[in-house]
Amino acid sequence: MNPRKEATYRMLSLIAAVIFVLPCVFLVFLTFDINPDDLWQMDSLMEFICAYKNTAILAIAGVLIQIMIALPAGYAIARIPSPKAQTFFLLTCVFFLLLPQQALMLPQYLVLMNIGWLDSLEGLLIMTAFQPWMILLFWFAAKRIDSSLFDSAICDGASNWVLFRKIYAPIVRPYVMIAAFLSIAESWNLLEQPMTFLQSKERYPLSMILMQLSTDNAELKNVLCLLFAVPLMILFCTMVKKIIDT
Repeated sequence: MNPRKEATYRMLSLIAAVIFVLPCVFLVFLTFDINPDDLWQMDSLMEFICAYKNTAILAIAGVLIQIMIALPAGYAIARIPSPKAQTFFLLTCVFFLLLPQQALMLPQYLVLMNIGWLDSLEGLLIMTAFQPWMILLFWFAAKRIDSSLFDSAICDGASNWVLFRKIYAPIVRPYVMIAAFLSIAESWNLLEQPMTFLQSKERYPLSMILMQLSTDNAELKNVLCLLFAVPLMILFCTMVKKIIDT
């Protein structure tokens, strides 16, 4: 590449990076203006801690449930011998992926009401358990595996469970880590579903507590937003390191 063009691209990338990071920098600097006594003596501190716990439960339990469903589903679709059947299942996943979430709110609300799980974290977990994008990701990962690995193992007498556990699961581990981070980030920022399905304030996740905070104390809200974002940033850095080392 021409040195002048390369320097231009680097400069444009640096400017784009600064523009992207600048709001985060302002968020950090504004937190220094708050008095620590105001933070620990605020009325909503216990609500914030309870919401943090609810958010952690939704994120951790949600990602475990979603991966337990999507990982074998992606493998099963990839191992279907019929191309037409594979296409049917993939198009079904794409259909649910493109379906607006708002269109599902009322049916989901009625289901949770009928089974008695309305206004509960369990109901929220069930309604977010099926993630079509995750199934498509694991299907893509399974299709990238050389079929000769499966054929050789089958010739040696390996069962489907052995194929899944010894070949498929270790190879797609980077995809699992990526899906886990994206799932946790999505659960961490849930807003529409909690607003629809939850009624008790003690079950609210952190996103709803932050939404309801008054804007009169901007410094306090900045501190809480920073505390909200820090776990995801730490998780992202950890995941990237592990994926690179894999």
